[in-house]
Amino acid sequence: MKLTIRNSRGEKLSVAVERPQNAVCGRLVFIQHGLSGHKGQVMVRRPAAAFLDNGFVVVTFDSRHSFGESDGRLEYATLSSFVEDLETVVEWAKGEDFYHEPFALSGHSLGGGSVLRFAETNPAKVGLLVPVAAMVGGKYFIRSRLLNERDAYRRWQQEEFQYRENKNHPEINGWLSFDVVRDMLRYNLVREAGSICCPTLLVTGDQDPSSTVYNNKKLLECLQCRKQLTILKECGHLYEKRANAEDLQQTICDWVKDNV
Repeated sequence: MKLTIRNSRGEKLSVAVERPQNAVCGRLVFIQHGLSGHKGQVMVRRPAAAFLDNGFVVVTFDSRHSFGESDGRLEYATLSSFVEDLETVVEWAKGEDFYHEPFALSGHSLGGGSVLRFAETNPAKVGLLVPVAAMVGGKYFIRSRLLNERDAYRRWQQEEFQYRENKNHPEINGWLSFDVVRDMLRYNLVREAGSICCPTLLVTGDQDPSSTVYNNKKLLECLQCRKQLTILKECGHLYEKRANAEDLQQTICDWVKDNV
């Protein structure tokens, strides 16, 4: 089921709700895509399939200022706007018959940072947490970019905007503002990770230039809950290879089964 909801300012967010055939009472997950992404991407659909296989109602949505069906312009996307959108969707879901606390959260990249932030500030509401290739804080993001994509990062910093293509819908290509990096510097999700109470699975690729193994290990060290870091082989940030996508789904499916 796909529907449109509105935030407190009247801006539209596109939301999809999927109910599994083998639904288990009380199992619910919210999944958030990454920067310039949308709810139909493999980094959303594969985790969604893993949770559906474990009897979860799955709620996915297009964050504002992205390449999905929600309102906004790409240049206004920030981690703060992603966190606000997740809070909007959770608040809306409270009025639905499937709502249950604690619920599970998963997110990719900037969405991974968003679900980490939510779990850190609302620990009692989150029962399972699966950040995938997560952005874990501004200083870590900058470190990764300078190590792996220095020239592109410096050019973006100097020019203030970076062109981003939408492969599926080139008519809505857009520009990423460097403000997204400035906003990231407001957050250190590694430092605050000790407040997370629920079982947490971190997933990243050994070739991810953004959510590096180093970043994820730093986050893992600070988690005080039941935790696991899975590093997928020959895998970058976008899980474009079929083998990477299958590994992502299987990893999450097995871990969820062992932790519910």
